[in-house]
Amino acid sequence: MNDNSAIKEATYEENLDELTKLVDEIGREDCPVDHLEMKVQQAADLIRGLRNRLTSTETTVQEVLKELEESRVDQ
Repeated sequence: MNDNSAIKEATYEENLDELTKLVDEIGREDCPVDHLEMKVQQAADLIRGLRNRLTSTETTVQEVLKELEESRVDQ
């Protein structure tokens, strides 16, 4: 999943489920070494995308709370 647009199109939960599957596959003893690098890269891409979404959401929530607090003080 090196295509970051695919990460953005999926929901957070879908990406988290995909990451969980990849981690399970990577951890299995029968995971082919030839696929390991690709799976680790896919997992890293998902982690970056998930982290970005969390950061963006946190920023938005903080901004909304600040606006609400300011509007309450102004009244």
